Amino acid sequence: MKKSVYALMVMMALNIGYAFAGTPELHEPKALKVLTSQIYELLGTNVIPNDIRGSKAEVRVAVDEGNYLRILSIETENEALKDFLKSAIDFEKLSKGTFEKGIVYRIPIEVAKR
Repeated sequence: MKKSVYALMVMMALNIGYAFAGTPELHEPKALKVLTSQIYELLGTNVIPNDIRGSKAEVRVAVDEGNYLRILSIETENEALKDFLKSAIDFEKLSKGTFEKGIVYRIPIEVAKR
């Protein structure tokens, strides 16, 4: 009789361990992915000029107090793309996510050809 009670207690302990192991954890997307998607949304709301189609740029941005996007630098060969990016996303308020202050994010941007 004692062996069956001990066996029952061991089985209950293992089942409780399995129940806690199967608890899903909350998954939050990384800050860079959230930031990149918001930048692409901001760029998508503007009319894209034909002279920047097919151009590439690497943009370094940071988020300041109040979740405002600040462009630190833009590396590109196309000056029209640089002006377009500055006018489209600099000083824009981000709607989603909380970002660490003082982190510099590098975001590659390529404007699609039609």
